[in-house]
Amino acid sequence: MPRKTNGYGNFGAGAVRGVGSRTDIGKAKGAAGTYPSNREYGSSVTRSVIEKWNLDSDWVKWRKGYEYYSQAAWYRFETYDPYTREYGDATIHSKLYQGTPYEVDVTFDGYHFATSDSDSNNHYVVKRTPTSDVNLGTPTQILNDPIVYASQKANRELWVRGSVGPDSKLLARMVGERITDGETEATLSNVLTAEGHPSIYVGKSLPSDPTIVTASVSRTNLAGSDWVMEHNGDLNSLVGMLVYLPEFYVDAPLEDIDEYEVIDEADYFGIKVTDHVYNTQVVQILDPSAELLPPALYDISTLPKIYTYSMGSTKIEGTFVYKKDQYQKHFGTTYMTGDLVMSEIETVSYTLMPYTILSVLDNGHGQVELKSVPFMAEFNLYTPAEDNILIFADYSFTKTEIDTYDGEYYHPLGAPDLEPWRRLDTDVDPWMDEIFTSGNPLKPAVMYTCSCPSYAKSLLRAPQSTQDEGTRKINRQRRYPMPTVLGTNTFESLATNQAAGITEGWDTLQGRMQFKMCKHSIAAMFIERLKVKEPNSYPTVEARIAFEQKLSNDIATNSAEFKESYKRGGITLIELVFALAQGLKLDDTELAYILFNTDF
Repeated sequence: MPRKTNGYGNFGAGAVRGVGSRTDIGKAKGAAGTYPSNREYGSSVTRSVIEKWNLDSDWVKWRKGYEYYSQAAWYRFETYDPYTREYGDATIHSKLYQGTPYEVDVTFDGYHFATSDSDSNNHYVVKRTPTSDVNLGTPTQILNDPIVYASQKANRELWVRGSVGPDSKLLARMVGERITDGETEATLSNVLTAEGHPSIYVGKSLPSDPTIVTASVSRTNLAGSDWVMEHNGDLNSLVGMLVYLPEFYVDAPLEDIDEYEVIDEADYFGIKVTDHVYNTQVVQILDPSAELLPPALYDISTLPKIYTYSMGSTKIEGTFVYKKDQYQKHFGTTYMTGDLVMSEIETVSYTLMPYTILSVLDNGHGQVELKSVPFMAEFNLYTPAEDNILIFADYSFTKTEIDTYDGEYYHPLGAPDLEPWRRLDTDVDPWMDEIFTSGNPLKPAVMYTCSCPSYAKSLLRAPQSTQDEGTRKINRQRRYPMPTVLGTNTFESLATNQAAGITEGWDTLQGRMQFKMCKHSIAAMFIERLKVKEPNSYPTVEARIAFEQKLSNDIATNSAEFKESYKRGGITLIELVFALAQGLKLDDTELAYILFNTDF
């Protein structure tokens, strides 16, 4: 056994290396790639063309996903019915765009996959199924001539003109959402006016000037509530409770905003806002301790209410910035300024998320002000768009069809209630292939999300320092992930940096717009009788040979991982919450709110 050093450290640590030894390199290479000889802070690995091709190949994910499916390396979310004493599939009912006039009902179900990369030894795949009848409009013209629309092709954008549907206004909330006509599916990256100018500008709070919301209610009414009376009339007993405004989505003409000031800089423009809603807001105070999951993942109105007031007022204060390089290309040679954008704006929207009460103040005028903990928020600007031009990321297209060959369906028919096998093609080139040809209206698509780093491009914390009964150490960055040199830029991570130590992401704007998949989500699709077509981006022969050995070892250790996943499945909710949040397409500020305000 090793000898003690009595607190004086390793006596060999300062030993002089031999004359022939090099001192400008480490002991050995790690991952594949070219390493700089001087490994200073911030240095990175440079991949060769072949290494980059192998890393970007989806074939490895597809093959692993198929093996996980075929070898039953998964199990369903289940719940126990104490009356029938049987287990059944577990589902969660929620809403997309909750609080808007265009709420979409959705249901979640999903699967566990064993892993050694999380405290619970589980990664979760969640399937999101919209259940509302939504009509966003019908595509009428596909602008996919690569010669005529060369600039759009260079920007990796495909423009589609469409007719206006009864729910088309919802498109303003759906940037980054997967949209389908039942066959073709793609990610919406923006909506343009008939003149080609953006219809949507997304602004984010500044960390130095976060958003603050204050709700005002009658002091007499609040003091007479059961909760306050049970706490000996102490209004401060409400600190830490949640304030929920059922009409928390504010959509108003710009002229109705009380005060705003335009700020213009070289790379950004901003707007400093103060807005009130007087004596018309329903203000509810909720007890968040009654549920295990954060309230934004449920139908919030189902949480226990400890106080309701129907004539409340609200005030929002904050500064929001807009990154110019995301929108300048749509203005051509005209330099985009804040004043130019504001001259075209007709409506604005912001969301008053359920917030934690920071302080309770009697303002001396018969009202009590419930002030929020400062938080990150978004303030969106909209220009009128009667004839929508939808912009889709051209690398995000997929097509789904019945899995037939030469018109013949070869799968066993199975039970009558089973869906037929379908085939998902992830190698669709919208500049060459036919897209949006079904004639059906557009609607939100079914989604499969996963909590693993390969899918989410995020690392979730794993506070335990060991795995597998103390045989495996976890490094500190995995235990408490913090922003890194090679992470997302400051603007993209304004909100999620507030949840540092819980999650750290490295996803890019392009990454968020693509069709995301991992071995777990692919396996879940196969389970759901959705056959993912083998990708055409094969890795090199050498990489495939190495992969086969790694896959064999992976499958061999899977049974041991499954034992641990059963034992530890309830140890933490963070993986499940993260997967659900992705399925709800929450923006960065809402995701940070959930992660930061949930007691995992």
